[in-house]
Amino acid sequence: MSDVCFALLPRDGLSPKDGRGWYTREVGRGYSHPWPPPTTVRGALRAAWGHDVMGGSGAPLPPAEWERRSEGVELRHAVALRRPLGVSFEQRHRMWPFPADAVRVRDASGVRVERLEPRPPGSPGAAATLGPDEDDAREALWHPGRASGGKPVPPPLFWTEAEMLAWLRGEPVTGPGVTDPVRRTDVHLAIAPGTQAALPSMLHSREVVETLGLERRGSGPPGAVEWALGLSCVLPGLPPRPPRGPLGLGGRRRLAAVEGLASTLFAPPGDVPREASGLRLVLATPAEFQRGWLPDGFEREEGRPPRYVGRLPGVEAPVVLRAALVPRPLDVSAWDMVARRPRPTRRWVPAGAVYFFQKRGGGGFTATELRALWLASWGGGRAEALGQVLPGVWQPTPGHGA
Repeated sequence: MSDVCFALLPRDGLSPKDGRGWYTREVGRGYSHPWPPPTTVRGALRAAWGHDVMGGSGAPLPPAEWERRSEGVELRHAVALRRPLGVSFEQRHRMWPFPADAVRVRDASGVRVERLEPRPPGSPGAAATLGPDEDDAREALWHPGRASGGKPVPPPLFWTEAEMLAWLRGEPVTGPGVTDPVRRTDVHLAIAPGTQAALPSMLHSREVVETLGLERRGSGPPGAVEWALGLSCVLPGLPPRPPRGPLGLGGRRRLAAVEGLASTLFAPPGDVPREASGLRLVLATPAEFQRGWLPDGFEREEGRPPRYVGRLPGVEAPVVLRAALVPRPLDVSAWDMVARRPRPTRRWVPAGAVYFFQKRGGGGFTATELRALWLASWGGGRAEALGQVLPGVWQPTPGHGA
């Protein structure tokens, strides 16, 4: 079954509500994820699939049957896109999560991007510990360190295609980058028919992610840009075409237009690194591992020091996990529309986390292996496009082999 590729273009912003309820320190306020998680997108696809099936058969789908039959809907890839209005989507419009091994630093010369390079424990500038000492294999992981000083500044949400490819090739990244999607706050209220005044009990607000904005191009006037979600998915039992009509996406099912895409938009670029002595993997989408931050299939191997050894998709030889730069976990909750109750909360490794590897016994990673790793799925939740990775080069500290 061939994949169906299309873009979702929200026309009134996005409100993918996170797990915080309405009764936080600001009562009546709803908070949104900065970008729709893959589960939200797959839920919208399952809803659209059901409407297409009912439109073709002319018969309604009961909720339980709808849920059972739509299990075959798979989200293969989910990529953020950003383009000037009036042009077609291309690979250069892809946007990637800011990697955890990059630090934006402000000094006398302005803002620059600095790499966090993993160093063996005990190296100058390396952290003293990674946490409690009950796991000596984790403590033996290499620790991140900075080469210079300067005050870190908040990172952006996304990097452009050109910035991410330069980073994966081991090249410096310069320039101010692009502006992340703007958030606004929508305030909702209800009017009492008798008094024509607002009902305080119905006053609430909600965060909305704007997908249309302006950017300045050189010395000319600002131009309009739009953000979108590029999707590759499987819609079983339907013709190989995008869903008909606009889709409801996120909170309040805000409408998103549908635009067809070429499958090449998800292919690896022509300048993927050709070979690497060490490998860095950046999570392009959140990952779901059974043991939290530790990737599935990696087990402790005794030695001096002990280490984690496992396998990667597309790489035949076993690899050694040398370092893991993992930000705060992402807790995701959802609502069961059939049972009308909350689903169990899931804890993910956030997009942008970076893992560093060497082959056990030595040897480098070939161009074939690096291309096979491009947007390969890693860990659980593969039907939701979780755990997709971007491969890059890494030069380990000399004298510390696998």
